[in-house]
Amino acid sequence: MGDTLSHRNVSISLLVAGILTFVSFRLGWLPALKEVEVKDFVAGALAFSALGFGAATAATVLALSMPRSRLYLTMIVNGKGVPRAQVVQEFGEDHVEPADAPTLDKSVYGSGFRSYYGDLIFIFLWTMAAQLFMGIGNLAYFALSGDLKMVDSEHCHRASFGLFVASTFSTYAVMQLGSLIKALADYASNQERYDRSQLLAPRWERPEE
Repeated sequence: MGDTLSHRNVSISLLVAGILTFVSFRLGWLPALKEVEVKDFVAGALAFSALGFGAATAATVLALSMPRSRLYLTMIVNGKGVPRAQVVQEFGEDHVEPADAPTLDKSVYGSGFRSYYGDLIFIFLWTMAAQLFMGIGNLAYFALSGDLKMVDSEHCHRASFGLFVASTFSTYAVMQLGSLIKALADYASNQERYDRSQLLAPRWERPEE
């Protein structure tokens, strides 16, 4: 969790929200926001949150139903900061080198070990949570400033704080959805590479059908 909270997505979201709030209220560079009502923005944000939550749910189901292929086996025995384990195939059966890799021995992996497969599942689940946070943040925005325009100089403190909160959660949710798309693209690329290696392997090394 500490790595997640210190991730660059959090810093970038806070920075974007701060810049947006400053240029809107102090510099007046976005006059169109003076005409947009908070309730209209929140309605759109909640629709996007629902769309993102659905996409993250579908990705999670896809990851949980991943076929137990060599790529899957490689992902569950490898992780950040641990010795590299290799899944090899001999006589149509999968084996791991070194042989003690699947046991997740604490002396080798550490008690906090999380595999690359675990990281993939975490990204998908955390993206689901980010969409929920976005919805909660925008509902808080509506509760704080629902009767105002997004940029309201007569209620500067309340409107600017609400815009900052909504911008932070919305930016983070969008960036986390981008992380999900990247994770899916990386998985697809790795799956293609593993399948291609199987096609190029000598016939006697391929698994029996």
